[in-house]
Amino acid sequence: MWPESARCEPSTPRHRWVRPWRWPHGAAAWALATVLMMPGLGQARDVLQAFGLAVRANDAGFLARMPQLGLDERTRDDLRNNLLMIAIRDDGEAIALGLLRQKRWQTKEVLNYENQLGETALMIAAVKGSAAVAEQLLKLGAEVNRAGWSALHYAATSGHVGVVRLLGEKSAFVDAASPNGTTPLMMAARFNHRDAAGALLELGADPTLTNQVGLTARDYAIDNGNKDLSFWLEMQEISFTNKYLNNLLKVNSSTTLEELVIQSGGQVTLKPSTTNSPKEVDAAAGVEVFRGIE
Repeated sequence: MWPESARCEPSTPRHRWVRPWRWPHGAAAWALATVLMMPGLGQARDVLQAFGLAVRANDAGFLARMPQLGLDERTRDDLRNNLLMIAIRDDGEAIALGLLRQKRWQTKEVLNYENQLGETALMIAAVKGSAAVAEQLLKLGAEVNRAGWSALHYAATSGHVGVVRLLGEKSAFVDAASPNGTTPLMMAARFNHRDAAGALLELGADPTLTNQVGLTARDYAIDNGNKDLSFWLEMQEISFTNKYLNNLLKVNSSTTLEELVIQSGGQVTLKPSTTNSPKEVDAAAGVEVFRGIE
């Protein structure tokens, strides 16, 4: 389960981890496998436990036995994880990749399936730092961007730089907002992952954004007592802001206010004039500045 912070939203992404199972060796392993595979038991929980043991041993040979045990893409555990999610979560990368080589595991419905916690296989691969599985999921068409928590949030939370960059190459929304507006950069700062934060900034993350609680990435670093990270993020904020300010020095004297805002990275909406003559419109009153110049 994710560590909690008093200043973070209640819906912070959480993943329930199961204590790693130590696969028994020698005769004990065969005895346990034989008992679990006995057709007389015929209980889904026993069969699922057998799959879990194979996953923890990362035994791809178990894939051949799955059809006779009735294990397929419709099988779920108590948290509605499918077998692919279980394999990724419990470090059974060979089994996860083996499943993804089978047609039945390559459909959009399976690739983007969500468990009880609203997680997808790509999100779990991101938080585990399994770049090989994440890359295969992306090749098969797994959804990169989604409403709420995203795979990029999960990769940032665990500090897996390789997966952060991989998702960035696949056009992940670098400033994706969680249910309360928390961005991946904020999550990287909250869990003291400077390298991941750096990768996000290279992808264009905005360090000046605040979530609904009113916190920036730097605020999370301060909250953790990480002075080095908070100072570094403050410098990133200044640098990010200067990018827009520097554009102002290049503005032609004939540039309109609307053009100025757009050139500086902002957006404008023109409000209807309240004057009777269209020639007497107050340009400054007619432009609402959103982002870039505030």
